[in-house]
Amino acid sequence: MVELCRVDDRLLHGQVAVAWSNAISPDAILVANDEAATNEMTKMALKMAKPSGVKLAIKTINDAATLLKDERTTQTKIFVITRTIQDALGLVQQLEGQIKKVNIGGVKKNEGAKMLAPGVFLNENDLATLKDLKNYVDVVEFQMVPSESKTDLEKILK
Repeated sequence: MVELCRVDDRLLHGQVAVAWSNAISPDAILVANDEAATNEMTKMALKMAKPSGVKLAIKTINDAATLLKDERTTQTKIFVITRTIQDALGLVQQLEGQIKKVNIGGVKKNEGAKMLAPGVFLNENDLATLKDLKNYVDVVEFQMVPSESKTDLEKILK
């Protein structure tokens, strides 16, 4: 069962490994990103950042969807992390309502992007993708760390 899906361009790092893992207490972390799943150096770095006692899987978007559709994952608290909003959309589109909440964390500045929340820089394409994402999940929220207050997508879009 997916406890939370988080978009964070740094994927699994100290803030996620400590703060988010403590807040969620997952049995497993699933990194869903095509590039990370095929890059041995990235996989090695992610494995080193993994909290002890928590399983880690690093999969492409399609393989992550296949894994999450497996009945054996229904009894496992899973924390999903994607690198981009587009990755999150690609995953939720394949999972027929299995992911209820998407948390937007760190999204680095790119061309044409504006800061819409602390640490979150989005361009027009990202905003369009977020609006599409909202059609598949119950909640899209912005929050860097669990101790900070959440900001709902609707407030960002105003």
